[in-house]
Amino acid sequence: MARPDLLEGAVLAGYRIVEPVGRGGMGVVYRAEELALGGRLVAVKILSPELSGSPELRRRFLREMRIAASIEHPNIVPIYRAGEEDGLLYIAMRYLRADDLGQVLRHGGPLAPARAVRIVEQVGRALDCAHRHGLVHRDVKPANILIEPPGEPDEDEHVYLVDFGVAKAREIDPTLVGAPPVDGRADVYALGCVLFECLTGRPPYLGESDGAVVAAHLSAPPPRLGEARAGLPAGLDRVIARALAKTPDERYVSCGELVSAARRALQTQTQTQTQVQTPTQRLPAATPAPAPAPRAAPMLGPWHYQPLRPPAARLRFALWLVAAAGVASGLANLGDTTFAHGFRRGQVRGVSQLPLATSSAQVLLFLVTAYLFLVWVRRAYENLAAFGGRQLRFTPVWATLGWFVPVLGLFRPKQIVDDLWRGSDPALPPHDHDSSGGSKRWWERPVPPLLNWWWFAFLASVLARATWFATVRAFASLLTLGLSSVLLEDLRPSAGVAAIADLLTVVAALLAVGVVNEVTARQEARAVTVWPKRR
Repeated sequence: MARPDLLEGAVLAGYRIVEPVGRGGMGVVYRAEELALGGRLVAVKILSPELSGSPELRRRFLREMRIAASIEHPNIVPIYRAGEEDGLLYIAMRYLRADDLGQVLRHGGPLAPARAVRIVEQVGRALDCAHRHGLVHRDVKPANILIEPPGEPDEDEHVYLVDFGVAKAREIDPTLVGAPPVDGRADVYALGCVLFECLTGRPPYLGESDGAVVAAHLSAPPPRLGEARAGLPAGLDRVIARALAKTPDERYVSCGELVSAARRALQTQTQTQTQVQTPTQRLPAATPAPAPAPRAAPMLGPWHYQPLRPPAARLRFALWLVAAAGVASGLANLGDTTFAHGFRRGQVRGVSQLPLATSSAQVLLFLVTAYLFLVWVRRAYENLAAFGGRQLRFTPVWATLGWFVPVLGLFRPKQIVDDLWRGSDPALPPHDHDSSGGSKRWWERPVPPLLNWWWFAFLASVLARATWFATVRAFASLLTLGLSSVLLEDLRPSAGVAAIADLLTVVAALLAVGVVNEVTARQEARAVTVWPKRR
């Protein structure tokens, strides 16, 4: 049966497909947008029809996925939903801008022993947590281990284990290979293989065919690390030998026990190296070590870039609606001023109800537009990190949540949009985000007047609307205390202030459309500059 290839824009179970990001023997992984949550990015894995053709396998898959979805662990990718749609089994999970361990090894070669143990340690914690829930992974391999680069120079990379509940549907009858039913020690064996591959850059067993590799796993003795890479601690050979023991009873009881043994092997080598100096040895004078080079920002691949056009299109539509509502509300408020009533001389009734209706519609539009704007801002700001930006003023989370902090909410929009404009400049060299020299660093470059005028209009509209609200609230307080005999709907001066606020809102919305268009176009051009082969 053919693989379940979906076209861009197709909708499956409430997720709009953006593009494929990975293919394997078990299915295809797509980057998608969750329609119910304003376009939140998710990873949707569609299982191959070969794996879901049997009703028994389908039931087993759904049962295992319910268990996997109930597990909460920092090293396990959260699963949002799993099920069957149009005859296809799918899994929706958190979308990560990360490379898998297999890609890291292919591009960078074997890892330093300390880094290899750190990665295996995080995977081991995830596996032990799954085992406590009665779930065996059965497919622990580099392709199912995602490495998320650190957000700051002093942070460590974060490791995620994926495809829980999927491998179970692929299990082979143990009687076919003469083995007992599997338990967590099968994952201990696989984790030992991953550790071997991290240290040597190749799997522990090689063969001309898949059958030869399977036969080696069943009968060949555990390989020695020194045969593939010299200079590794001798104690790690004993760790690999026990983890890859043919009999499960001879392996480590848990993945944590395997990791502890690997750490002890590294510490033993370190202590041995510190004791090899002879007391009578005369060492040459030490020379000052060169200053370490500044850590370069990790340049991520084009698959980490989040297209801005879909959220920008939704945001532009909302901004046009805000502008239209502002025009309608402004006209209604102008018709309710004292000046307008002097011309009508009270002949037109019910006009005072129109501003209230238009203001209610505006509030709903403001909330929807604010949400769409924050979605667009966060995606655009995360793209700066994908471009290699390191010296960003804010984290993507604070760049959005900071808008709700009193006082800061008035100035944060300008700061964020300025960063987006400067960091998305297609004329910047690929690594200019980390430049510390030169006459103008990227965050010091000027911004166009469009951004300044938009912020002035936004700030003025907020202040005018706050003034109108304070006026109405003060008058309502006087009315409640019986200090005024004028009805609230007859308060004419507030209508003029509201009309000014509506006019400023229209101007701010139209300028915001221009800002969204310009920043989106610059980011698309910047993506082509950073990744020339990007489609």
